[in-house]
Amino acid sequence: MSPYSNELSLDPEHFTLWAPEAGMTVPVGPEQTPVPLPVIPLPIHPEALKDGDPSANAIGEGIYDYLRQFPDCLRNRPYAELLRDAYPHYLADLGAQILMLDHKEVDSFYIRRKITYMKILALLDAENLGLRLRLGIEYFQLSQMFSEFAEARAYLLKAMGYLQEVVKAQPDNLQAQNVLGRIDYLFGDYPSAVTRWRQVVDKLPPGEARDALSEMVARLQGQELPETPLIDDYEYIGAAMELYGQGHFEEAVTTLDIIEERGHFTTEIPCCEFFYFLGMCRSRMGNTGGAFEALEKALELNPDYAPAREAMDRLLETGKAD
Repeated sequence: MSPYSNELSLDPEHFTLWAPEAGMTVPVGPEQTPVPLPVIPLPIHPEALKDGDPSANAIGEGIYDYLRQFPDCLRNRPYAELLRDAYPHYLADLGAQILMLDHKEVDSFYIRRKITYMKILALLDAENLGLRLRLGIEYFQLSQMFSEFAEARAYLLKAMGYLQEVVKAQPDNLQAQNVLGRIDYLFGDYPSAVTRWRQVVDKLPPGEARDALSEMVARLQGQELPETPLIDDYEYIGAAMELYGQGHFEEAVTTLDIIEERGHFTTEIPCCEFFYFLGMCRSRMGNTGGAFEALEKALELNPDYAPAREAMDRLLETGKAD
């Protein structure tokens, strides 16, 4: 039997790193063509090692499951290359999963899963700018989800990295330049945002998209800019969510009240989730009137937002939104 690696996997309970001996192969295809195994530790499910070396199927299954859980792991590229060479059906499955997730309701869980699958495919196609564009846009979309605000800065930086790769090769890629401009804006780099958006506006055909972006450029050039970038408010909201989860309602509502009073976030990002969360915090503090006001604003922004509607009904019936 080949030795185990002294290195621990990222999930020792479910994966053991097994080191194949030099010259070991796995049979592939109808003709059972031998494909050499790389002489590196391979993640295998422990139950597949009970009777000795893992089967060929167990090797593929272990690597596939490990990459889907840890796409940025050490040796991720040779793992992906082994899937390509010996287990191509797993890569076909990834493509099918991405297609299916494209049609799912927008949800942070599904976006993260889609990102993971695309990152595995990107390991095998470093020149695929379309895939990098999609990764950048997905990371940006994830950063804009209210539940993910605590990690928004990290997601935006990842989005920026992928999109900068795209514009380095394709400076006229309007989609990448537009999203990079939005990231610059969120980080408070307004001159860079204006520069990028001007390039986009100049190439857009007449219409609503061009008019909206032109208006944004004019606003940034013609008014006093906020002292703090929007990403700071994202992170403050993320911190308030953590405080709420820990039962520190007073600290959470204080943070949210400051953001509302300052007005930058609520003006630039009309977000029903913010006012719903503010209403829940105020309710926890016994501020029934303030909770009602916040929930009313949430429903003004989105009358169909079920959590706010249900909280309002509870508030009117019991005096508490939670």
